[in-house]
Amino acid sequence: MSKEEIPNGTVVEFLQDQKIQTGVVIGSKNQRLLILTENNREINISKSRLLEALGPELNASNRSEIVTKLQEIGHHRQEIAKKIDVEELWNFLEGEGGEFTARELAEFIYNDPEVHEIAAVQRAILQNKLFFQYKGGVFIPRSKENVEQKIIQAKREAEKEQKLQVGVEWLRSVFPKVQKKGIPEEVKDIVSRIQDFALHGTNSIHYPFIKELFKRAEINLDPQLALKILINIGVWKEDENILIYQYDIPRNFSREAQEFVGKLEKKQEHVDPLDEYRKDLSNIPAITIDGEETKDIDDALSIEKLDDNTYRVGVHITDVSSYIKNNDPLDKEARSRMTSIYLPDEKIPMLPPTISEGLCSLIANQIKRTISFIFTVDPEGNILATEVLPTFIEVKERLTYEQANALIEKREDLKTLYELSQKLQQQRQEKGALIMHVPEVQAIVREDGSIYLKRYDQDMPAQTTVSEWMIAANAFMASFFIKNEIPAIYRCQGEPREEDIPYASEHPLFYLCHKRRMLSRAELSVEPNKHCSLGLDCYVSITSPIRRYTDLVLQRQYRHFLTTGKPLYSLEELDSLITEMNAILPKVSFLSRKWNRYWIFKYLKQAKVQKCEALVLDQNERVINVILPEYMLEASILKKNIQDIRVGQIIPVKIEKINPREDILRLQVL
Repeated sequence: MSKEEIPNGTVVEFLQDQKIQTGVVIGSKNQRLLILTENNREINISKSRLLEALGPELNASNRSEIVTKLQEIGHHRQEIAKKIDVEELWNFLEGEGGEFTARELAEFIYNDPEVHEIAAVQRAILQNKLFFQYKGGVFIPRSKENVEQKIIQAKREAEKEQKLQVGVEWLRSVFPKVQKKGIPEEVKDIVSRIQDFALHGTNSIHYPFIKELFKRAEINLDPQLALKILINIGVWKEDENILIYQYDIPRNFSREAQEFVGKLEKKQEHVDPLDEYRKDLSNIPAITIDGEETKDIDDALSIEKLDDNTYRVGVHITDVSSYIKNNDPLDKEARSRMTSIYLPDEKIPMLPPTISEGLCSLIANQIKRTISFIFTVDPEGNILATEVLPTFIEVKERLTYEQANALIEKREDLKTLYELSQKLQQQRQEKGALIMHVPEVQAIVREDGSIYLKRYDQDMPAQTTVSEWMIAANAFMASFFIKNEIPAIYRCQGEPREEDIPYASEHPLFYLCHKRRMLSRAELSVEPNKHCSLGLDCYVSITSPIRRYTDLVLQRQYRHFLTTGKPLYSLEELDSLITEMNAILPKVSFLSRKWNRYWIFKYLKQAKVQKCEALVLDQNERVINVILPEYMLEASILKKNIQDIRVGQIIPVKIEKINPREDILRLQVL
């Protein structure tokens, strides 16, 4: 019987939702058929959808009897299909090529097959899609390679289904409850996938799996919910810094680096070839001025009054390059990190603490290797001569910024260093430097989980003293590299954008914030260019080799030139290094800002702060952009029906909602 002429009452089979359905033709028009199915439904389908086996014709008196007979036929054919070995049939035909109808395939199994046997063969093959491809009404034996791939795929699908079933049952048992009883072995991979989704959302490689898992478990497909699950089961803590994982920032040092540190520690007397050239300055009264929490101290200052009424100011930088050489295990670790990261609840150092806080840190009463900048300065702050040389120093006193600020008017050495630094700053201002002491508020998390906020005012005397002398050392080193044609990495900054601020404000922070917004972005370059906000024609950074990889590299560059007369790094190598830095440092900068903001939000919740003052920075028809001066937090307020707010004004606000994890700070004008 052909598909062109199918009389009413003919039993037919077709695919519906990937399943074989049995039915009987009860009407036809052109190329479409009206069919009553074994499920007692009437459907209208195209003749092209029919499978090959057509017949027999049913004789029944009523609809119920027809449906019963259809079900019996379907069951009978399914029982025959169970006995058909599809793989054996494929083995016989694989490699022969060609395409086969269901009848032709049935003839390999049965002698003159009848319609039920033909239908059973096509059922068996369509239900086991491993060995034959069904296309255009014919069956094509798959190649051996294709079957092997299908077997692997089927195995993976089965494993996936099993994993989904286990995952759904487990998820329903732990969410939304809190359960920190350990992770069963069979769901550890699922937990890992949930972690990846929490970090990367729809970009996660496991997104399709998690989408299906959460759907079956009836959980909203939301990375924040995934994060909550991970916190509930104890995989991550409440204040887990997921940015560290998102940016792939290493917390731990490699085994190779740790073994290298161990070797350095075991060397009782570390021999450095540069030692024979070092000048012993261990008798001068060198001091360090740092934050109270600082342990990785990489710079010290000294001052001596000379007979001709001038001063000898020393800027002493720890010589990390005497211990860590290019491409050694510690250098590779440092290069992968590029900088130390200081966060409210942890520090991720560029170098292991044994090095950064021990061997290379300028600890009081210990003789250390340093690179010293010796400035001869007159009482007006004019630098008359500068010398840079390898030295030994011994720090005589460690001061915090708070201690130094308290002593600066009482001690001649600190007072003179400060007064000279003010004159250095004034000289830079005359060259166009923009002195913008924007306060910083840093959250600090104590071991007990409590939070306190520390405000850093950069215009305090001790801060100015340290900052200006470091700038002087870095500026001299830049000119040294240029003069001696040594490749270097320069820090450059173009002219700021011009903006007339047509607003008046009594708050100095208003102008600082606007001026900061107008600054051009600072860049790294192998070509020396101006650094406009510093008011310098050229500038490098070399005064913090414990914390910044650029500084360590340039310290090595100077050191190698000193001993060989040649640079260690070529221009091309430094340019390549800048590319690496540009990939890492912006992420670190964003991470530091974002995580400090998170903990300030946590502090506001912990301290139950409800009201504070806000400084209006700008506004438009929709929002008012403000900064909270006490916390240095910027936020936007929906304008709605708010009137009579002017830019530059201090306004009282109420904290309506604060969500540290989602970075939500909703304010209402009082």
